[in-house]
Amino acid sequence: MSKILVLAGGSVKGAYQTGVIRAVFEAGFRPDAIYGVSAGSMNASYLINRFGQQMLEMGLIDFQQTALDLCEFWKSHIVSPESLALRRGTYELGMSAIRRNFEGLLDTTPLKTLLTDVIDVRNLQASPINLKVGAVDIINGHIVYADPTYEHFLDYVMASSAIPILMPVVNIGEHKKMAFLDGGMRDVAPIKRAIQDGADEVICIACHTKYLDGGYFPYGNLLALVDRVMDIAVNECLNSDLEWAEFRNECLPEDGSEAQTGALKGQKRIKLKIIRPQQPLNIDIQSFDKDDIERLIMLGYQQGRDEMQGMI
Repeated sequence: MSKILVLAGGSVKGAYQTGVIRAVFEAGFRPDAIYGVSAGSMNASYLINRFGQQMLEMGLIDFQQTALDLCEFWKSHIVSPESLALRRGTYELGMSAIRRNFEGLLDTTPLKTLLTDVIDVRNLQASPINLKVGAVDIINGHIVYADPTYEHFLDYVMASSAIPILMPVVNIGEHKKMAFLDGGMRDVAPIKRAIQDGADEVICIACHTKYLDGGYFPYGNLLALVDRVMDIAVNECLNSDLEWAEFRNECLPEDGSEAQTGALKGQKRIKLKIIRPQQPLNIDIQSFDKDDIERLIMLGYQQGRDEMQGMI
């Protein structure tokens, strides 16, 4: 039986996801693999890194403690926009336009430093729990699911979270012809990939409600506008990912047997649990603080506990 935890994208809303992960692990869910995109790739990589570290040091995995560690990591390290990225100056942006070497509205050096300080490929490779992160090759438009055996794996993790326009393109191993951005442009929640890889049980943790909050936002602010445009695209893609998985299940035999005919011939239903916010996670990517992060973590934990009651 293959159990896969799917962690969808969501930028700083990934804090909510960490709270749900804690509740999921407390309920006893033990994945064989974790698949992540965007913020989900960061959370997945942190978890797998800790699992591998625990195996090397103790020879066993403590799921509940690792989830707590992830929550504490967000609380202590992701406490302001500057924890992840720095705004580029007007002059710098103007010169990059003239020279045609645009590298995003934000400088993501803090995020890269955070990633390389916390994640060790040796730990990732030592984990018995598998890991895959999705990033989009902007040369050919395909999504690539990288695992820790890939050369320059941390570049794929960085690319998976690189929001177009806001953040610079990531060149894998500094190769100009290997240019990648946010995996959420193709798969926000990689459920389809998990099923293709043989999952028969999936818990998916998303960071967006089904419908966007229709409240006013300062669309004259370029960063806010890009963030909202991406939210719209991400929300549509996420809904499509989740609805596909649910519809696939409905089309397959209820008794768990394989379909005998049609496009799904030979396939069976999976045990599927989707956890997503019931209300929009209102957080401003330009001005959040530690209290905002702690609020989202607690919201995720409370909802995760409610959702997981009686499931495992």
